[in-house]
Parts: sequence; structure tokens; C-alpha cells
Amino acid sequence: MRNEVRIAGFGGQGVITIGILLARAAGEHQGMRVAQTQSYGPEARGGACKTDVVLSSESIDYIKLLNPDHLLAMSQPALDTYSGAFSDDALLLVDSTLIATVPERFNRVYRLPATALAEEMQLKVAANVIMFGALAKVTGWVSEASCKAALTRHLPPA
Repeated sequence: MRNEVRIAGFGGQGVITIGILLARAAGEHQGMRVAQTQSYGPEARGGACKTDVVLSSESIDYIKLLNPDHLLAMSQPALDTYSGAFSDDALLLVDSTLIATVPERFNRVYRLPATALAEEMQLKVAANVIMFGALAKVTGWVSEASCKAALTRHLPPA
């Protein structure tokens, strides 16, 4: 079993953190093999940003995405840039607060207003954690307990 996900948005949204949390939840707490890579523009905030995560029950001999089957997009430009590399059957999870237009060709689309929910809680920086939880839930890759353990280990208590 090999699952591949690209998580994309812009700098400052916590995109890289989602990838790290997923890798930790799967690797440290569920014994899966994981590979996580990241790429971002030279801008500290607002520039293009993405992270790719490969999860496998077997050794990973190539850490890049071979057959990407999941895309989590946190901004319209990220969705527009990366959706072309995915098949129509790929799972698409979007932050509907910041994404208005989703390509009609996708068969499995989940829309979640993560940024709006985070703002309601007065924790705008929590949108990435909301999306991480949604990704874990819709894919079933990692348990709730593994997610909580990864969050506790990686993020400060506040």
C-alpha cells in the first residue's frame, strides 16, 4: 500500500506543518514508512508553498510522488497550479473559505471552510490543524489518537 498526498497553499498557512504532522502521526505513532518533502518560494509569507507526503506499509525507495492520488489545497492559486497533475478520481480536499472554483472533473471533492472556522474560534493560525484533521478523517490513514499525539509533540501547548 502506497498513498501519496500533495498539500499546497501559500506561505504562512502552515502547509508544511500539515505535512510534518501527517508524517509524524503515520510514522511515529502508527509504524508506517513515510517520506515528506517540501518546497516554498523565497518569500516568507504569501509565496507558493507545498509539501508532499508518501505513506507506505513497505519500504519507500523513491520519495517523490509517482501517482499522486490526494490533493489538499488551501488557496485558489495552489489548486489552479497543482490540480492538473491529478486524475479525476483523486481525492480533493479544499479550504472553501479561500477556494471558490473547483475543477468540475474531480469526482471526490471535500469542501471545508477551515479558515472561517479558525477565525470563528479567534485562532486564524489553526486552519491548518483543521485541515489536517479533515485529511486524517476522510482518508482513514491515521487514527485520532495518532493525530493528537503528533499535535502534542509538534505544536506548543497553547
